[in-house]
Amino acid sequence: MRLERQLPGSRGVRVLFLDIDGVLNRVGFHASESLGLRSWIEPELARRLCEVLQTIEAGVVLISAWRRDRELEHLREELAAGGVECSLLGVTPVLGTERWREIEAWMREHDVDLQSVVILDDGYDMGPLENRFVRTSPLNGLDEDAARRVLRLFDAKHDGAQ
Repeated sequence: MRLERQLPGSRGVRVLFLDIDGVLNRVGFHASESLGLRSWIEPELARRLCEVLQTIEAGVVLISAWRRDRELEHLREELAAGGVECSLLGVTPVLGTERWREIEAWMREHDVDLQSVVILDDGYDMGPLENRFVRTSPLNGLDEDAARRVLRLFDAKHDGAQ
């Protein structure tokens, strides 16, 4: 799926590749009311993500299974209703392969370099993208430690550190 618009100066854009389950909700979380996807975003974790996104000034690309068979505008509405204020740039293609390959395909298509991205997921294998990957525990989701690691990876880009 292509972006609604091309990324202006995509070489300078910051992108957070975001999974939902295990990042914005934790194992054992049950929504008090079923209102669609938004029900599965924990408010505390949504607030933490918004703080991180505001600090790093990054757009979001969904890598979550949530992206399948859903329109981009619907995903935007659900994230916003769940308390996630972000610029949703798009979703990775569904290639039926490792998630890192889908991320790599999106990066190639939009000419985004590796140092401009961070991947936030509770999965394990990010192949050659591993050094830009922050793994969350599905028991904790986006906790303070994971948030700090995301911030450090984006700061490293500007400090010249790796």
